[in-house]
Amino acid sequence: MVDVVILAAGRGSRMCSSVPKVLHKVAGLAIVDHVIRSVSSIAPANVVVVASEAVMTREYCGCEVVLQSAQNGTADAVMRAIPYIRSEEVIIVCGDLPLLTAEHLEELTNSKADIAFIATELPCRLMRMPYGRVITKDGRFVKIVEYADAADSDKKCGVINTGIYKFKTSLLAEMLRKVEKSEATGEYYLTETLGIAQRLGMTISIVENGDYEAFHGVNTMKDLAIAEGIMQNRIRNTFMDLGVRMLNPESTFLSYDTEMESDVTIEQNVVMGTGVKIRGGAIIKAFSYLEDCEIGANTSVGPFARIRGSSRLERGVTVGNFVEVKGTMLGENSKAKHMAYLGDTYVGSNTNIGAGTIVCNYDGVNKHKTNIGANAFVGSNTTLIAPLNIGSGAIIAAGSVITENVENNSLAIARTAQSVMPNGAEKVWAKKGKHIIK
Repeated sequence: MVDVVILAAGRGSRMCSSVPKVLHKVAGLAIVDHVIRSVSSIAPANVVVVASEAVMTREYCGCEVVLQSAQNGTADAVMRAIPYIRSEEVIIVCGDLPLLTAEHLEELTNSKADIAFIATELPCRLMRMPYGRVITKDGRFVKIVEYADAADSDKKCGVINTGIYKFKTSLLAEMLRKVEKSEATGEYYLTETLGIAQRLGMTISIVENGDYEAFHGVNTMKDLAIAEGIMQNRIRNTFMDLGVRMLNPESTFLSYDTEMESDVTIEQNVVMGTGVKIRGGAIIKAFSYLEDCEIGANTSVGPFARIRGSSRLERGVTVGNFVEVKGTMLGENSKAKHMAYLGDTYVGSNTNIGAGTIVCNYDGVNKHKTNIGANAFVGSNTTLIAPLNIGSGAIIAAGSVITENVENNSLAIARTAQSVMPNGAEKVWAKKGKHIIK
């Protein structure tokens, strides 16, 4: 058995943000939660070390949350986690690695050495990145040197420490007690345990992994943007491999929990927040935004549509341009094709919602429900004042303001009578000094 400790106590000062670094999101999920998910198939992440009590209050999927209130370094952070480690071995992972997956940890978990750690090689364009360099001789580990302390010859080494280790638990506590404070920073560094292990004759294994992107740490907003781009490409490629068509993948943004079946088509500039499920044959047209919704098979959404708030579109629904749907269920083959707002509404099957229809669901204090039956017709420019029930087969005349329930198969007209004055326009224009050519 193996336990996992996630070090998530970095202040993230280079982010220049009031949000703790590990709580910034990549593809809709906090960075630290990506790490928890990635290690969960190997072992439950039983300890997360954080830097503030405010961060402790959130849910960490059943993990033990330990506070490191003073930033005394990674060795100090691990020392605080020691009382909660129950297994013979422990994996230590940085909490700012949202691109890490379980596959990247497999070889590490299989190592039989007293200490093993993952190293990766920087691409040439990133050789100046300030990561700790892994120095070897004849293929054997010599030391890890921090970039700031590295000689020029060491900086030319492209192999870097990822900050992911596996220790035998019984040896870890012993080595941590021997770590000395850095004279430069006053902190205790976990990397010092490797030198201690060498002096004690312990075995050290370097697990090299060529996928540099997986170990991309987030320290700045630029790093966060890079991680988002890599993650988005991963998710897009996964769905395209499953038969989802994307007209312009680079302009499509998805979330970590997006679900799509084969034969879905996504046009350009579509954004999906969390909680989106799309069934086969659906088409999401350009410039649409979806969040917390289920889109049925063979539906058409957009362009310029917004679907959110636990909404559900059944099979064959059409939601057109400039239509917003919030907390609403649209039954099979129903349509809202143009410039409408449906909030907290149930719409039966085969019902038409005309252009410019607005459901007034909020009275300034509370939200109210509207129910529209099957086979109904709501005319253009209708205002529906919730709470309201409109029966099946009912017809609402265009331009109506509906404040009372409408029974099944009834026709409702609620608008003021039209008044026409012959030659009235000519008199008005004359007052304005405008000559009308007849």
